[in-house]
Amino acid sequence: MTRKELKILAIIPGRGGSKGIPSKNMQRVGELPLIAHTILAAKKSNVNKIIVSTDNKKISTIAKKFGAEVPFLRPKKFSTDKSSTLDVVNHTIHFLEKKEKYVPDIVTILLPTSPFRSNNLINKSIKLLRNSDATSVVSVFKSKEHAYKAFIKKDGFLKPFRKDFRKYYQRQLLPEMFHTTGAAYTFWFDTLKKYGHYYGPKMMPIISKESKMNIDVDEVFDLFIAEMTHKYWEKYLKKFNKQN
Repeated sequence: MTRKELKILAIIPGRGGSKGIPSKNMQRVGELPLIAHTILAAKKSNVNKIIVSTDNKKISTIAKKFGAEVPFLRPKKFSTDKSSTLDVVNHTIHFLEKKEKYVPDIVTILLPTSPFRSNNLINKSIKLLRNSDATSVVSVFKSKEHAYKAFIKKDGFLKPFRKDFRKYYQRQLLPEMFHTTGAAYTFWFDTLKKYGHYYGPKMMPIISKESKMNIDVDEVFDLFIAEMTHKYWEKYLKKFNKQN
């Protein structure tokens, strides 16, 4: 199957409710609503169908304005705080299969809380998936804080997460640990069918080393960081590199 024949679907979950930030996906980063940054990155990528799954009419209007399809308003049962991304993916794919007779070959989930992901990252995730035996490709960053050195609270006191944490006194002794960024979860549709999830047993990482790519907008402070990054980061970096 050639690249042109592959049906590559981007699903952008964007519900209206949010505990951390009211109307989060409509908040602006720079001149654009948060969700628009993700739609525009998807449009510049090798994705050939972009679906925004939302329960909100205003978000639907924004998504269509920036070039995404919104063929439905997401049912309430898939739009609560307890609804999972897997629920959203399954609902979207079942809808497309039933209503449009559309079945994708590759699916990529692009969370709108990652406004600085690039189209290159999306394309890289698709390429890695196609050129390997991975069941999925996931964007991650290397954790600065390690779980082996973390503490939990028990009976009102702090207890080490690992009893042997003292032996990891040097950073070099710690195994590498990664967290997902939300920038891209790319997988074969067959992975979802076979394993009932979009990860599968062979997850390949894209390790993001660019700090701004790892910004995840969950709270108001994150939105502030995103706004300041959008306005000042490139200018500051240029100034810093010139001076050093």
